[in-house]
Parts: sequence; structure tokens; C-alpha cells
Amino acid sequence: MSILTRLVLLVLLASLPAIGILAHNSLTAIEAGERQAEAEARRLLTLIQDEQQRVVEGMRGVLVTVAEMAPRLAVDPQQCSSTLNRLRGRLPRVKGIALTDLDGSVRCASDAKLNGLMVAALPHIRMALYGQGFVVGDYAVRRLDGRPVLPFAAPYTDGAGRMAGVVSIALDAGWLREYLAEKPLPPNAMLVLADRNGTVLGRFPGTDEQRVGKPLPEPLMALLRAPSDGVAEVAGLDGEPRILAYAPVDQKVRELFLAVGLDRTEALRPVTAAAERSAYLLALAAALSLIAAWIGARLFVLRPVARLKRVVERWSAGDRNARIGRPGDRSEIGALGRAFDSMAQELQARELARDAAHAAEHRMAAILAASTDSVVELDHEGRVTFANEKAARLFGDGGDLVGHVFVALLPPGVAEPFTARFRDALDRGEPEEFEIRLAGGEERGGGDWYALRLFATGDRLAVYAQDVTRRKEDERAIRRAVERHRSLLETAADAILLVDAKGTVHTYNRGAERIFGHGPADAVGTDVRRLIPGGLISEPLSSDRLADGVAREVEGRRRDGLAVPLELSLSAWSDGGDRFFTAILRDITERKRTESALRRAKDQAERANRAKSRFLAAASHDLRQPVQSLFFLTSALGEQTQGGPGHDTLKTMQQALEALKRLLDGLLDISKLDAGVVEPVTATVAVQPLFERLAAEYAAEAARRGLTLRVVPTTLHARSDPMLLERVVRNLLDNALRYTGRGGVLLGVRRSRHRFHIAVCDSGTGIPPDRQEDIFEEFTQLGNPERDREKGLGLGLAIVRRLCALLGHSVALRSRPGRGSTFLVTVPAADPPRPVMTVPAVGRTEGGGSRLVLIIDDEVIILMGLRAMLEGWGYEVIAATAGDEAIRLLDGAGRRPDVILADYRLRNGKTGPEALRAIHAHCRAAIPSIILTGDTAPERIVEAQRSGFAILHKPVSSHHLKQVVAEAGKR
Repeated sequence: MSILTRLVLLVLLASLPAIGILAHNSLTAIEAGERQAEAEARRLLTLIQDEQQRVVEGMRGVLVTVAEMAPRLAVDPQQCSSTLNRLRGRLPRVKGIALTDLDGSVRCASDAKLNGLMVAALPHIRMALYGQGFVVGDYAVRRLDGRPVLPFAAPYTDGAGRMAGVVSIALDAGWLREYLAEKPLPPNAMLVLADRNGTVLGRFPGTDEQRVGKPLPEPLMALLRAPSDGVAEVAGLDGEPRILAYAPVDQKVRELFLAVGLDRTEALRPVTAAAERSAYLLALAAALSLIAAWIGARLFVLRPVARLKRVVERWSAGDRNARIGRPGDRSEIGALGRAFDSMAQELQARELARDAAHAAEHRMAAILAASTDSVVELDHEGRVTFANEKAARLFGDGGDLVGHVFVALLPPGVAEPFTARFRDALDRGEPEEFEIRLAGGEERGGGDWYALRLFATGDRLAVYAQDVTRRKEDERAIRRAVERHRSLLETAADAILLVDAKGTVHTYNRGAERIFGHGPADAVGTDVRRLIPGGLISEPLSSDRLADGVAREVEGRRRDGLAVPLELSLSAWSDGGDRFFTAILRDITERKRTESALRRAKDQAERANRAKSRFLAAASHDLRQPVQSLFFLTSALGEQTQGGPGHDTLKTMQQALEALKRLLDGLLDISKLDAGVVEPVTATVAVQPLFERLAAEYAAEAARRGLTLRVVPTTLHARSDPMLLERVVRNLLDNALRYTGRGGVLLGVRRSRHRFHIAVCDSGTGIPPDRQEDIFEEFTQLGNPERDREKGLGLGLAIVRRLCALLGHSVALRSRPGRGSTFLVTVPAADPPRPVMTVPAVGRTEGGGSRLVLIIDDEVIILMGLRAMLEGWGYEVIAATAGDEAIRLLDGAGRRPDVILADYRLRNGKTGPEALRAIHAHCRAAIPSIILTGDTAPERIVEAQRSGFAILHKPVSSHHLKQVVAEAGKR
């Protein structure tokens, strides 16, 4: 401990009594201030409680008044809401008034939007219903405006005195803020209001909205549950220490917690200020005493001691001439200075002698320590007399090697050869050099390599060890790379050539020998064009030409002169200033043969498919012509035999024609899809009307088969082509009814995220897993070996798959034998379209009597049947077999036709569209015209579509034709 420190401690000990008296007086004053602050907090709490009691009693009075009126108000909910709204307007702090029945349903409220709302789950409603009388509820946030409110509730009775429901009032939780605006709290005071669950209803003053609606901190929550009111010192909501007067939930106004807190620091500020002033005066007196003691110590003690210290520090820093030099000072400090001067003189003389002795040794050690090699000096017995830092780390793990036998520090396998070299170097005085391996870890293959050089220096030997591990590793890596390259080159199945910029072959592996037939001796050193006549690249090889690195096909030349197709991959690299190319060549003879065979097979399959399409188109056309004539004749005959004995036989014939028509229509659909003339028109499709149409259409068929047809209602809309989507669902529904023996068929949807699945489910026999893909092929039917036409023709599902592919929808099948089948069509969901006001179309009567129809067909039998049918409908008919004949007949009749029906194929290579255009030009008018065709060839369908006229495909039913002709005649 310093002299100055001792003097300071003495002064402080003398000041301790005064410090004790000051501390006692300060503590006494603080306690008095705390008692005064507690009394003020209690006074403020009492005032707030009284105001709170007044507000609660006011709410109780309003509830009692409304409860007496409730039996009359509940009779008319509309009048009740109006009355309650007027009452709420007279009570600014009230945000809402409501009457509920015994079930907790709002019968009427000041806000009519709440009528009918179920509120039985609210705590204050539930407690009032269970007979707790006047209830103060929990803090809540109104749904209408998001404002925090404090609910109150009380039961009301009917005219017979029985409980009929609950009256509830929502009080704005900010009522206390209005009161405090008129009677503000003292500065730095805080008021906290919470419900019985500890939810903060308000904090005053302040706008800490994040606290409102949140639970009280744990210290305040403990006061809420206290048995009685009191005063405590805890942290407030703002985290500041406060003297808090509180009233728990069971005091005065039950169910509400109230606390008033004064900032402890501000409340005790006068007391603490007086204590601080006393402490300041005491500190000032102590400081003056300390200053006086410090000045005396500096003058008479510290200054001589500091002089002695400076001299010692100079001497320690290397100034051997530093002395105290105060011979006349007779004090204790002067005697100490003279003793120091005598000691310094003696030590200076000794140090000068030692420095001279070690100067040369230090210089040599510095040179050896800076060497990049490990250096060791040995005496004639092999003991270490010197070792630099690198040698100590290499041979002794960083320890001192001096005095150790050097051979003992070496591994056993190195000690013996070193000993022989050591003796030779000492005896002959000539340098020795050799390499050894020292332990260095598995990653170095067993150790590090060092080159040792031995130099004799009189009777001693200097050993230099240089690390050559990196050189050894580089040599080994080069050897491995060469061997690996040679192994890869010789074992590769492909030909690998190394070619310089002039095109000379430098490397030629066994793969190249197998492909070209040349041996390495014949190929190496020759021009690469001997092997690849076209060269490695299209231009001559040059040093500034880089290979593109992309595999391409070239032609090679074997030793026997035969050409061989090759795939070439080329890369360029450089060795110093020389440019080289590595070429990898693969024999692709087998691949070329396979590609040729695949092309032939593809061409053959395409020819077969075209032949099939032509056959079906020709067969369909040749069948449609007589079938169409049968339709026309049976329709005309039906009008003539109505009620006659042959009418039933005629109906059976018409059913057979309908089955034949379905077969031909299926073939037509397949042909249209193959031709690519079906173009979907995407729109928003309401699914439920589609389901209703199909259900109405197939209800009779399902009943005839003894099946139930059930449709699950839906409100979904799809994004699809309405006509094509209906055809898909129709085919699936028709297929389900045909192959279901008992049970029923279900039509509905399954929802997904952005899409849904139209599902057609049946309770039929099911489909085996190995045949579920086959049923989507044309003319494929399971369980119908007799080809019963009641079960269809095997085209429906093929059309479904092709239409789904055209629409971009997926179709899936889930089926188990004996458990039925479910077909799922996945369609994208769409938003419902906005409703549009439509004006009903004005109906028109069908043309007849005076309307003239021109028919053109080169088949006389079809002309006869079509003429008979049209005349039976009341039309006048002109029949012709060609366009020029039709013009002559029109000129003879002196009339212009109202409708023209023309076959697509006419005699002498003419077509229906050509005849129609000639008639239009002759009549100088655009006459409603319809093309009839029985041709299903894809190219014919495309031509008919491009003609611009309406098209009907044979065979067409009489009902359909009648409707189309009538519609055309109206235009």
C-alpha cells in the first residue's frame, strides 16, 4: 500500500462519524416521504373508486329500466331496436344495448345487425342467465367497430314473473379517460383498470393501445387476487417502480381491479434532494481534508520517492549510468539512494564483461535460426551441441535437443544408415548427402521425406535437413497420372487420338486399332486424314482454331478401305506454346442400322394408318348413302302408314337404322378428331344445368333398365367447351348405363384446389386392371363377345379420351372387378359469370306450303326419299342430280329457292360447294344452303369445313333434318 493511500485512509476514517449521522437522517426522511406518498395514493384510489361506483350504479339503473320495459319491447323486434337505439343515443358512453332470450339469441338490439345473433357463450350473458343478477362482464372488443368495451348484464322477467332473458349493455372502456380529463391525476401518477380475469381495460394517462386487452404483468396479477386492498411497491405497466394503492376484484365494485400508482422517484424527490445536499457538503469537507493531506505528501514524501523510482526505471531500461546523486540528504530516503548508487556501480562492471563474451555466440545463433533448413551440430560422440528452432520441432517435438544423442532421436530404420554416413564424414572430412523418411502421418503415405547433408567442421559435424516431401509427392503424382492416362487410353472401347495442330497423330489406343484396323506403328506419326478423310474439323487444323466440343458425325476409313460411320467428340488444349487436340471416336454402325429400321417401321405404320383411314372413310361413305335414303324413305313411309298394320314393323326398322347411325356417327367423330377440324371454343360452363339435361334425357333409359340414376347437385363452373364437355359426360353416362346390370349410376363432382373432377360412378361388374387401358381403344368392348348393340359399338370411350386430350382435360379410371367403376374427368374451375339480362327471342313458325326447297344429289334413290319426306312436310321440292341441271329447272320454274340441300360429292368430279356457288351467282342472292355428306375421310372433312356452308353428316335423322331446314328457311 502506498504512502499516499495510507494518508487518504486516515482522512476517511476521521470522516466516518459524520457520514453515519448523515445517512441516518436521510433514511428517516425517505421513510416519512414514502408514508406520505402511500397516503396520497390511497386518497386518489378512493376518489376513482367512488367515480367507478357511480358509473357502475348508473349502468345498473339503466339495466333495471330496460329490464322493466323488456316484456313489451320484445314483442316487436323492429320497434324494440328503434327504442334501444334512441336510448343509446342519450347515453354517450354506452356503445350498445341488447335483449336476448333464454337461449342466448339476440331478440333485438340498438344495432339491428345484431338481431338473431347467438351470444349465449359470452361470460356475462351466461352468468346472468344462470341467475347471478347484475353482472359485470369481461373486457371485449366490439365486432362492429373494433372498440374495447366493458359489458354489463342483468336478467329480465315476463309478465308472469318468470325469467325471459337478459338485458346487456356495452360501456365504452374509455369512460375513465373522460373523467380524468376533467379531474386529472397528479404529475407522474398512473391509473390501471382491469377486469376480473386480469385483462387491461385502460391505462391513464397514456395511449399504450398495445396494453389494452392484454393480461396484467404477474406482480399486478398477484395484487388482483389479494384478499383486501392495500399499498405495495411494484413496477407499473411502464416498468417504472411505483407506490401502488390497489383494490382487488372483491372490493366495493366486484369483478373490476383498480390500482393508482405514484412514481416513487418523483414522490421522494424533495427528500432525496435534501439528502443529496447534505452529502455534498460532507463530501466537500472530506475533499478539502484530502487535498491538504495530498499536498503535504507530495512535498515531503512522494517527490523524493518519485526521483528514486525514475532512477531505478532508467537502470532497468538499460541506462547503466543512472544514479541518485544526493550525498547531502541525511534522511532515510537519502540513505536508501546512496546504497542504490553503490550497487549499480558493481552490477554495471559485471554486465559489460558478460556482454562481450556472448556477442559472437548470439550472432551465429541468429544466422542459423534464420535458415530455412533444420540445422544440428554434433560433437565427435554424436551428441547435440546446437539445434535451431526448426530442428527442435523436427527431431524433438519442440524440446531442447542439446546434450541428446542424435541417433536416438531418429526412427529405427534411419539410425543405422545415418551412423555409417556420420563416421565416414568425420573420418574423411568430405560432405555426405542422402534422403530419409521421417514419420509424418498416413496422409503422406507413411512420413515426410528429407534430404540430409553432413559437413565436417574440425572435430564436429554440421547436419542440414531439408524438406523434400512436396517434390516427392509431385513426382509420384506425375507417375500416377501417366499410368492412369495410359490405363484409360488402352482400356477405352472408343478410339482416342491425340493430334497436333498440323494434323499429325501422336497417340493411338487399342480402341482405334479395333475400329480402323491399323496398328500403332502404322498410325502414329501419320496425317489424321488417313483415318478420317474429312479431317477432324471442316477447315484445316491450325494453332488458332479451337474445337467446338460438340459431338458430331464423321466418316472414317478402315485399313481395308471400307467406310465406317463415327461419332466425334473433340477438345483442344495447349502445352506451352503447342496446340493439341484430343479426339474420341465411337463406332455408330449399329445405331445407324437401328435408326434405319425404326424409320422403315414408322413409315410402314403411317402408311397402314392412312390406309385404315381411307378404308373407313370409303366404307362409311358407301354405307351412309343407302342408309340416308332408308332414313328418308322410312320417314316418308311413317307419315303414310300412321295407324296402319305395318307401322310397328316400320318403328322396329327405324330403331335398327338408329343403331346403324350411332356406328357411323362414332366413325365420323373419330375421323373429325383425326382430321383436326374440331376446335374447342372455351367458355365458362355451369355444371348443374348440364347435369340436369343429361339426367332428364337418361331418366327413362335408366328406368327401362331397372337402374337408379342419381345426380349430386353442384354450384361449380368449369372452363371448357360446353358442347364437347357435354359429349364427354354423355358418353361416360351412356357407357355406365349400358354396362350396369343392377344398382345404379351416380353423377357428381369432387372438389380440388383450383379444379374439380366430374365423376360418373356405376355399380357394374368392374374392369380388370390389365384391361383398363384397352377400353379406350376403338371397337374395344369387355363382356360383350356377342357384340350386342344394346351395349354400344366400342367407340364411346375412345372419343372421350380424344376429346379430353383436345380440351386439355385428364380422364382417369378407378375400378375393381365386382365393385363397379368410376370415371373422373378433371376440369379447371372457373368463377361464375355475372348475370346478364337477356331478351327472349321472338318465335317464328316453320315454313311450309309456299316455301321451295332445291335438292341436289347424284344418287336417285336418295333424291326420291328426300323429295317424298320434304313434300310430306309441306314443302315444294325441285330435285336435280347436278348444279347445271338445278339452274335449268329453276329457270323453268321461274322461282328462287328458299333453301338448298346439296350432296358434297357429285358426278364428274364436281362438288356440292361448287354447285351452290354457281346457283348463288345465278340467282344473285345468298340463299341458305346445307351440305349433306357421307364422307368421313379427314381430308374431305377439312374441305367441307372450309367451304363456309352448314354441314350435316349422313345419315341424318328426319327429325334433325326437319329442324335444320325449318331454321334455314327463317333466315
